[in-house]
Amino acid sequence: MSLAIPVDRFDYVSGAWLFWSEHHLGQFSDGYARLSRYQFNPGACFTGWPSLSDVAKDVYRAWCKKEQEVCTYDQLSCLLEDSDFDLEDPCVSYFVDYYGDDTLEDSSLINYNHSDFVNCNMCYTSDLLRFYNQHEDSILYWCDQYCEAIGATSRLEALAGETIETPDDFATALVNCGMTYLGRSILEYLEG
Repeated sequence: MSLAIPVDRFDYVSGAWLFWSEHHLGQFSDGYARLSRYQFNPGACFTGWPSLSDVAKDVYRAWCKKEQEVCTYDQLSCLLEDSDFDLEDPCVSYFVDYYGDDTLEDSSLINYNHSDFVNCNMCYTSDLLRFYNQHEDSILYWCDQYCEAIGATSRLEALAGETIETPDDFATALVNCGMTYLGRSILEYLEG
């Protein structure tokens, strides 16, 4: 395997060792033989992926590409595990379920830079109403976070400019507002 990155022996061995420790196919496989040849003892302080240097992570990714394995550490679900987002929150959980297996580069989550929840994820009013009825508390929490971020004194003020003629219109606008704010917040965290 050749890498187009400058790499020292420790970075190479630690990245390759982690890859093969997770992906060998048993004691008699080529992967296990490679793992055994590295003679790498990570020590008690080694915590896996977080312990690797950036270059060692690139080595791990290169092995993933060569062996046609998915680098789960680059998936959004894994990246959000270390965030301040509550993964048990139903709104956050929606984004993890929808985009979790994608990397940021391959995810349509990047569309939140210029679009909203209705256009990116849920365009039907019936789906929005069902989502609101199932997760009202969480949606209102994220709407309140949006209000705080823009300095609005009420949810109605945050929705200024929306066409609201019925209670259903208000509910769907709240879903779009809260989920758009959350989607943009997740994107901002991941890009940061």
